[in-house]
Amino acid sequence: MDIKMKQLIENIQQSDGGHILYCFNELERYIENEATFIIAGVEQGDHILVVENDRIFPFVYKKLQLHLNEEQLEQVHLMNNFDFYCFHGDFHPSTMVNYFLENIDTYTERNQHVRTWGHVEWGHDDQVSLAIGEYEKGIDKLIKERGLISVCAYDDCRVPAELKRNLIKHHGFLITDEKITILANG
Repeated sequence: MDIKMKQLIENIQQSDGGHILYCFNELERYIENEATFIIAGVEQGDHILVVENDRIFPFVYKKLQLHLNEEQLEQVHLMNNFDFYCFHGDFHPSTMVNYFLENIDTYTERNQHVRTWGHVEWGHDDQVSLAIGEYEKGIDKLIKERGLISVCAYDDCRVPAELKRNLIKHHGFLITDEKITILANG
């Protein structure tokens, strides 16, 4: 899949950005794809805002160290996903979109290109599913306006069917462990 991921990123670079939904099942493939995305961005000179959990990122970082030097690794900026998505104590869509914007503006104000990888996780609150759909709608608009390349990653077994349908509406591409699909709004 990492070759397909590289090709997808190259294709998106030729356009006005892209909002990618990644629904994964296999953790090892997920780690490989995340590392590939980060390495490709850094090699293009971009900064990468990675919103990931503390259990997974050390595995990704080991792969990054094999391909990137110290200076390049400084272009990778990690935020804990729980801290990011619950920054204001809950998952409120408009607050989260504004927080995302604040974080990417840090780089764009310095004329630096930024890409994002966000691993979205939440507890067992059904209300959060509704909020996630609204958040993704707002992020999709922002990504299109700014021409960003952004991956929103979800553990497929934790995504209810209704939420998945909603997520598909607000992304241009769907990645699974096996394939990449261009969606109707892509």
